[in-house]
Amino acid sequence: MKTHANRDDIYHLKDTIDKHEKDPEFKILLDKARLRVAIARQIKIAREEAGLSQSALADALGISQPMIGRLEGLKDYRLPSIELLTKIASITKKKLVVNQPGFHLELTCM
Repeated sequence: MKTHANRDDIYHLKDTIDKHEKDPEFKILLDKARLRVAIARQIKIAREEAGLSQSALADALGISQPMIGRLEGLKDYRLPSIELLTKIASITKKKLVVNQPGFHLELTCM
């Protein structure tokens, strides 16, 4: 069983993305996936820099720990709401910055 991608796999993936990125539907899905990755990364960074566990952040937000795990681990294909991201910024007292081509978002606690 193969557990890690090797260099050839990564080049093949890049070639596949480059080939299909010209397809408008594929581009939309790819951009959404990249946005989800960027948001997930920012949530995890903010939580860790605030010294919070997933459970502690979930409790503060009034949601379940598995929901935080899904947000950080990309198991939820939906994008989190601006309201949820604003609450995360407020609780962690960290700025969430998501900067993707054609999309820029900065949320700061008040």
